[in-house]
Formats: sequence, C-alpha cells, structure tokens
Amino acid sequence: MLKLYIFWGTFVLVLIGVGLTLLSQHIRRQNNRNAAAKSTARVIPATPVAADVAAAPYDPNATRIHVRASPASESVALQNRENAILPVNASVRLVCVGGHQKGENFHVRAGGITVGRDTKNDIVIHDPRVSYHHAWIGIVDRKVVLRDLESTNGTFLNADLDSLVNEVALIHGDTIFFGGHGGAQFRLVVE
Repeated sequence: MLKLYIFWGTFVLVLIGVGLTLLSQHIRRQNNRNAAAKSTARVIPATPVAADVAAAPYDPNATRIHVRASPASESVALQNRENAILPVNASVRLVCVGGHQKGENFHVRAGGITVGRDTKNDIVIHDPRVSYHHAWIGIVDRKVVLRDLESTNGTFLNADLDSLVNEVALIHGDTIFFGGHGGAQFRLVVE
C-alpha cells in the first residue's frame, strides 16, 4: 500500500512539474511577442561561417528572417491608395500566381477570408514560412483590406520585401507574398 502512495505521489509531482514548465514557456513566448511588438522591424543579416560563404553571390531566393514589428513601417508606395475604393457590385478574388496552388481562384467575401497553414483557414498554404493564422483579407468601407495577423515571417506587397505590411488597402493588380519571397504569391483581381 505504501508503494502505491509513493508511486501516485511521484506521478502527481511530475505532472505538476510538466505543467509549470509549459506555463513558464507560454509566459516567456508572450513576453517575447510583447517585446517584439514594441521594437521596430529589422532584418537580421546572416553571418558567413567561412570565407567561401562570404564570396558566394547574392541569392535573391534566400529566405529572409524578420523580427515582427507593430505597427510595421510602410513604404510611400503603400501609403498612396486613394483609388482603393471598390466599384459598386465589384467581384473581388485572389488568383494564386506562384506556389503549389498556382492558377486557383479564391473569392473574397465581405466578411473576409483567412490565410495560413491551419486547415481551418479559407486559403491553406503548406509552407513553413507561413504562420498557422497568417493574414486576413476582407472588405471594409468599400475597400479590400489586407491585415497581417502578427505572423512570424510577415506579409509583403508587390515584391517590396523590405517593408512588412501590417494593414493596407489593396488595389487591382497588387501581388501579396505570404512569408517572404519564393513562396505562395497571390494577385488581387477586381472585376
């Protein structure tokens, strides 16, 4: 009987230890997210390991690592969006122009659609650079609005990979990059 009490007592202590470890990791991640939200966006350059690496040519397809900022600074091209108001009865869709879903169309509803790796999203992108709940695209005040949902690797517009998008009004022909260059690309079509 004593062995049984010792076994279950040890089992409970182990469970408490695991629970406390998970809780501390969760708190640490939340603190890191809050700290990143207060900082500004910056690109972390890769440091070469050997002289051969330093002599290698620039690779435009290489993955960039970004630290999320909130709000992200926007380029001048993203700020001038006066003609973003939709015509009455306009049909809005996203056309995949690069990636595994190339050629597929996704209609943008007034309530919006979500993009990410999670299967519950309207557009599911199986790419490790894309967050589970990466972005939202919807119609707000007769404008198509793109909102990044605090994704890890960011959302970019029109191949401007130096400016992370936090929220922006889209216009016909805009190309959206989720998670960086080389992944899925979607073009906004307004008809």
